[in-house]
Formats: sequence, C-alpha cells, structure tokens
Amino acid sequence: MKVGLLTSIREDHYLPGESFLKRYMTNLAPMYLAAYLEKQGFPAEVFIKDRLEDLIPYRPDILGISSVTENFEHAKKLAARAKALWNPIVILGGVHITSLPGTLPESCDIGVTGEGEQTFHELLQCIRRRGGMPSPDELRGVSGIVFRQEGRVVQTMPRKDLPAMDDIPHPDRRKFIRKIGTAYMMTSRGCPYTCSFCVIPAVSEGYRKHSASYVVDEIKAIKQAFPEVRHIRIFDDLYIVGKRRAIEIAERVAAEGLNKDLSYACWGRANLLDKDLLKALRKMNMMYVAFGAESGSSEILGRIKPASTLDENQRAIDRLHDQGVHPSCSFILGHPQESESDLWSTYAFIERNMDKLLEIEFNVAIPWPGTALWKDALDRGIVSETMNFDVLKECAYFPNYSTDLYPYLNRHIAPERFEVILEEFKTLFSKMMKKIENLGVGHEVNPGKEIAALQ
Repeated sequence: MKVGLLTSIREDHYLPGESFLKRYMTNLAPMYLAAYLEKQGFPAEVFIKDRLEDLIPYRPDILGISSVTENFEHAKKLAARAKALWNPIVILGGVHITSLPGTLPESCDIGVTGEGEQTFHELLQCIRRRGGMPSPDELRGVSGIVFRQEGRVVQTMPRKDLPAMDDIPHPDRRKFIRKIGTAYMMTSRGCPYTCSFCVIPAVSEGYRKHSASYVVDEIKAIKQAFPEVRHIRIFDDLYIVGKRRAIEIAERVAAEGLNKDLSYACWGRANLLDKDLLKALRKMNMMYVAFGAESGSSEILGRIKPASTLDENQRAIDRLHDQGVHPSCSFILGHPQESESDLWSTYAFIERNMDKLLEIEFNVAIPWPGTALWKDALDRGIVSETMNFDVLKECAYFPNYSTDLYPYLNRHIAPERFEVILEEFKTLFSKMMKKIENLGVGHEVNPGKEIAALQ
C-alpha cells in the first residue's frame, strides 16, 4: 500500500521559481503518522511531500491531507484534483475538520477528528482488509472519524487520545526533511486552560506530556540529524505545565551539555513562572519564553483569559527579564467587548515594557471554529459552517489585517476608527522588529530567511 501525506498550504506560499514553501518550519504531524505506522509494523510505503505534484508520480492509494481552517478551501481543491487525476481514497485530518466535522467536503472520503495516529492506523487496516474503500458499516466501527452516507455526514464515536504519550515514536526528521529551517519539537499535547480565542480545548482532551527522557532523546536526535541546528523551539501550547518535569528536563539538558551550543524557546503562562522554574529554564539556555498577556485592560483580560491578572503578567515579565530570559508577549486586539479605552490600556502596557520585551505578537480577534469567539460570531450571523473559509487565509499576519477583508467582531468601536488605532499598534510592532535585529537574535525570533523543505 502506498500512502501519500500532504499539508494544505496554498500555492502562493511557494517561493518564485522554487519547489518548496515560504515557511520556516515543516509540519511534524505527517511524520508522527508515518512513525506510528512503522512502529505498528503496518506494511505501507509512506511519502510525505510539499505539493500534490510531488505525489503524482507515486499515485498513492491513500492520500492524507492535513488542514487548518485558513487553508481549508485549498485542501478541498487538492482533494478534488487528486480525485480527478488518479482517484485515491482521500482522508482529511487536522484542526478544522475536528472543530467542524460537518464541513467534510464531497471530495474527501473520510475525515479524522482529534488525534490521528491510532485512527489513521485503524483506517488503513480497514482499507487493506477490504481491498479498497470500506463500507459504511465498516466505517461505523472506527472511532474518531466522519464520512458521507447517502448525502449526509455521519460521525462516529469520539476516540480517546493516547494516554501514554511516550508510546508515540519520535518523528523521523532525517528521513523526510531536506532543509530543517527552524528546528522545533512538541513535548506535550493539549492545554488545561480554556481561553476564549483558543481552539485547543475543542480538539484535544486535557493535557498530556512526554517524559523528560523522551524529550532529551528527541533533542539529541535533532542535533545528530542536523548538526547545524543552534536553536530549538519547544512548540507546545503550554510547555511549563508540570513544574517538576520542566525542571527535570532543564537539569538533564544541562547535564548532557545540550545547553552549550543550543538555545531554546517555549510558550509559558504568567501564573506558572515562579523563581525556581525560571532558574531551571535559564540553566538549560532558554533564550526566551513567550506567553499570552492578551490585554492591558483588566476587564478584557478576564474575558479573554479567565483568572489571569495584569499583576501576574507584569510580574512574569519582570522575573523573566531579571533572570536573563527574554520575555515575549502576545496580545489580542478587537475582542467583541473591547472599548477604545481598553485598547489604549494595552498600548500603554506595551510601551511601559518595551525595554524588557524581546518580541510582541499582535493578533486581531478571529472567530476560529471551536472557540467561544466562533460561537459569538455564529450567533451574530458573522460566520457559518457553509462560509468560504478563504476569508481567514491571511489573518494571522498582523500587518496585513484590515476590517474590510476579515470578520470584525468588536461591538463598540467603528471599523474605521479601529483601523486608525491599529496603525499605532503597527508602529509599535515595527519598533520591536528593529529591536530584534539590533540584538542579533532575528534568526531565533523571526527566522524569515530560514526556509524549510521536505525531501
């Protein structure tokens, strides 16, 4: 059996005249699937490629496509084109279909909801036994999927996430990656918190983490496969949940000398950054810790991130700075209940901390499926499951944001006035980018020139 795996990334994200994408990281999700299939001894030849064109010569029996919401419309086109060219069984996975299983496209045979390793393996077993597309009755026996039957979408029982995280093998970067760009790794899955903007609680059960041994072994594997790597991003949604594990990882990294020519970065949370943890992070050469400060207004912060406070955010910035670990903060602008006064409070909070912050990330409130913001926008008729999701395709890039192009959720500030205020925040953003370059850490923080590519 031949299995082809793709990440849905639009064609306009390719470099002119090149066959690889304008990106600085490769998607590890297909590599986790391939590693899991290999561990289970499933007889499949797996191809992971950047583009559909790269898979055409192999004509895989199964085409797996992973897609986030902003690239969902492109995923539909990829599936339809593959069907027209050689008619593989198309399996769609990722955050979007997990959040909105009812949007399974006609061009896709099956959607995988939630964590994919076990479900994908079970589906391939089913396809192999059948010698082709399984019957509806057979598919009903597979947990964690959606499929079409007589024109309607059928969803099976949810699949429980893998409880033993270390049972998931490391992704084989050496086999599938040609240019690593910025090296990154995932040491946990999920998040125990429920922020209003975040889709993670809707697509993952609770919080599960790999052991310290697993994490350190993966760091060594990255370094062995790509000796040129000098910086690794720990890309967990929230790395520092579980203080004891984070300290153990830091101590083992230092003990094995993995802090000498490697630096690290991670996402944290203000209330978890105590002095003992920060000392350990500094010991492992954690160059910066990013966390969601979200707002300079107490009221809006409480709506975005319940139980968080401005004092906690300020204390986290101060502690990181004092320990020699760069603090980086992200902010959300345009929350439905945000007033102009709230926005200027955020601006003032950032200005007060410009000398301490390494990086600021701005995001305008976007109704991602599965979030509280999506529900609010759905109730107001701003979004729907039948909408063209291309409207969200570039919204993650703050300098390009415009209320004319993207869903605008705020109830209290006229769109025209919001645009004027955004210009002031874009000026702050430009100042921070210049600061990053002057500090000489542009590669670690904004690695735009570090292009990643698959084999």
